Amino acid sequence: MQSAAVIVALVTAGTAMAEPIVITCGACQESPSDPFLQYNYEATQRFNAAHEGRYQVQIRHNQYANSGGPERLQYYQRLALADDLPEVFLLNASEIKELTRTGKLRDLAPDLSADTSWRDSFSRDVFSALSGGSGQIWAIPQQRDAIGIYYNRELLGSVGYDMFPQTWEEFEDAAKKLQAAGHIAIAMDGAWSTLLMWSNLIGTHPQADSFLEKGIRYAGDYISNPAVVTATETLKRWQNAGYVNADSFSGDFQNAAAAYLSGEAAMVANGPWMVNTQIKTSVAIEGLYEMTGYAPSPGWKPDGRGAIVVTGAGWSSGHTADDEKTEAVLAFLKFLSSPEEQLQQARQTGARPAVQVDAKALSTSKLEPLGSRLAEQADSLAFTYPHWRVHAPGLFLEAWRNLWPAYVGGEMDTEDFLRRLANDARAENRG
Repeated sequence: MQSAAVIVALVTAGTAMAEPIVITCGACQESPSDPFLQYNYEATQRFNAAHEGRYQVQIRHNQYANSGGPERLQYYQRLALADDLPEVFLLNASEIKELTRTGKLRDLAPDLSADTSWRDSFSRDVFSALSGGSGQIWAIPQQRDAIGIYYNRELLGSVGYDMFPQTWEEFEDAAKKLQAAGHIAIAMDGAWSTLLMWSNLIGTHPQADSFLEKGIRYAGDYISNPAVVTATETLKRWQNAGYVNADSFSGDFQNAAAAYLSGEAAMVANGPWMVNTQIKTSVAIEGLYEMTGYAPSPGWKPDGRGAIVVTGAGWSSGHTADDEKTEAVLAFLKFLSSPEEQLQQARQTGARPAVQVDAKALSTSKLEPLGSRLAEQADSLAFTYPHWRVHAPGLFLEAWRNLWPAYVGGEMDTEDFLRRLANDARAENRG
């Protein structure tokens, strides 16, 4: 019969030999300058501490962790071809769609079906941009945001607008008056913020015909849709009229942000995260937060206002086997999408939770009020719609950046621009 000391020694030795299940994350590195990456990093530390000895998430550093350009997609495509994708990583919807072509992404639909309480915890429609044509689910949504337009109340008030314009006609009238008074009406960058306005102009148009959900995927639908033609020509007119900042073709949102943060520009389109990351910081002029309003888009008619409501990014997995690592992957994804972590992410970034959260918890969670008010208002607007990034082909942004300056400069007409934009956005990776 073994002594108690021997039994203790054997149990201790067995415990010491146990190793946690290790998975890698490609979007969890520390970043004091990026609130989303920083939240991911801190959430990873919380997960590892809570599951010490059972699971461990190791951080896989990469320079494209939160870049939105074509380089990030190409980076993950290379990893997929080498069978070297991280077990967990974060991409936007258009990148995910392109990466599914490799056959190396995990279909999470069976995992969600196997855990109905997890599946039913999400808000409505959050999987639409992250799903495949045959019912696959390629990612777990990161957030559900309402994206609006920030405006400087004092600048708009100085040209007779005590409230944000309700129609595009009023919007353009305000822009004309702001320009005449020596102000930048709307800050744009030729990419992100410009395309948010393009989405607003299309999404509130009565003839949009679900273009931002369906038509944007296909080359022929760009030219044939009157809402797209009208939106594109309207944006061009604003550019040529000089309502925008001088560096509005830079392709870098920070140039558009700087125009608003300095008090030079009256308006800029962006998501709720801009409040905590820029408007409330020392890079903004003193008192800008108190002067700032956050509104839905104007409409083509007074009762036709709208907002971009979107889950445009999600957590994907490069682990397709059903083995012990699957257990760790699903545990981490469930942790990130828990109400507690979604609220923590909201507090740190301003992003709205993708899951259903108790109303009392929301009201007491100290969410930034500007973004929260727009999110609450969005569901009652006449129009809600995704922005271009959600359903567009993977090379859409690159194509727009290349073609937009030439189009505005008169080197091609609207039909040529839209045809080339659609074709170039759908082109295969050009290496």
